Amino acid sequence: MHKDLPSIFIIALLITVCLFSACISPFAPANQTPEMPPLNASPTIDVGIVSIEMTPNQEYISFDEARANLKQSELLSLDVFPKPTRILFIQGGDLDESGNARHWVFGVHKGEINELRVYDRSGWTIIPLDNDISAGEIDLDRVVSPTALFDQNKIQSSSSVIPAQRDIELKNGIYKVTITSGSTSEILMFNATTGSAVE
Repeated sequence: MHKDLPSIFIIALLITVCLFSACISPFAPANQTPEMPPLNASPTIDVGIVSIEMTPNQEYISFDEARANLKQSELLSLDVFPKPTRILFIQGGDLDESGNARHWVFGVHKGEINELRVYDRSGWTIIPLDNDISAGEIDLDRVVSPTALFDQNKIQSSSSVIPAQRDIELKNGIYKVTITSGSTSEILMFNATTGSAVE
């Protein structure tokens, strides 16, 4: 009996070790519910289609905004001396159907130099212009804005399936709107003071 005591002790020890090792096993029982992630954790599962509210495109700039910020461009002018600035032409590139553009260009004569002042979402860029600008001065207080012009004349692109690009230029009292769709272009002209169509 005393000889069997060590054997019984070893067997009891093995049974105890087996029981404890089952309790601390890395595998959870099948009926245990998984632990939920914290509320602020990033989702890692596919949630399907989610409705997203679209915000208006902020890249377009109204003529009134560009005009209001025109004084800022004086600080960047290539002619740093306080001389009168004359605006000789204005261009707007890639307009939407409301007359807002992705960028506005002001052709300016100041002192003895000509320069292009380009306004977009990044601010003003000044480009020297070596060529003379043969155009009369534009009085910004006497011209209709492109937004009003587009609204007054219901300027729309043609019904082509190809998206149209609209560009505008104001020079010598005339707005010229160019609508390009594919290889086709249409030019519309308007009186800059009244907004009426010019034949």
